Amino acid sequence: MKDLYVIRHGETEWNTQRRYQGQLDSPLTEKGRSKIEEQKGLLRDLSFSRVYCSPLGRCRQTLELLSPETVIVDFDDRLMEFHLGVLQGKTHDQVPEHHQDQQKIFWEDPDNFDLEGAETFESLEKRASSLLDEIRDQEGPILFVTHTVIIKMLLKILEKRELKNLWDDPHLFPGTLMHFTLTEGHYRLTEIFHPSGQGKPVRNYTA
Repeated sequence: MKDLYVIRHGETEWNTQRRYQGQLDSPLTEKGRSKIEEQKGLLRDLSFSRVYCSPLGRCRQTLELLSPETVIVDFDDRLMEFHLGVLQGKTHDQVPEHHQDQQKIFWEDPDNFDLEGAETFESLEKRASSLLDEIRDQEGPILFVTHTVIIKMLLKILEKRELKNLWDDPHLFPGTLMHFTLTEGHYRLTEIFHPSGQGKPVRNYTA
C-alpha cells in the first residue's frame, strides 16, 4: 500500500478578501499559519520519500510551517494553481460586467469555461495527470502541498468524475489535509482532516 497526502495551503490575505489569486500570490494570515501548525501534528510521525510543492509563495510558506520529514522537496509547476486570466487580483465583486458570465460559468458550468487569458481545464487535467502518473511507481508516502483547483482536479481524475462535478464535496478549507491510499493500482481517498473551527463552507471558493 502506498500513501499520498495532499494539503491545501493555509488561509491567505486574499482569501479573506474573496480575491482571486490564481497564479498571483498573497501571504498567509496569522490564522492561516496557526491552522497549518495544527495540521502539522497529523504528519509528525511520517517520513516522506518525496514532497512535491507548488512554487507559489503561499504553498512555500505552508511547507515551511509543516517542515515534513523528507529527503527530497520538488517545487513543481504542475502543482501551481489554475491560471484565472483576467480574474486574477480581483475580488468576486470587482469582476467587470463583461466577464461576469464566465465567472458564473467557472463555478456552475466548468465544461463551458472559456475566459480571456485563463488556463483551460483540459490543460490543468493534463498536468495533474502527468504528476499522478509520475508518482505511481515511486516509494511512498508522498506529500503534495498545493491549491484548491488542483486538488479538485486530482479528485476528478482519481474518482473518474465528470468535469461538471468538479466542485462536488468534499469541501476544501484552507489547510484541509487528504489521505489517499494506492490499492489495486488506484488511489482512493481514505481520510480527510479539516482544521478545527472552520465554520460553514462558502458557496464559491477563493481560488
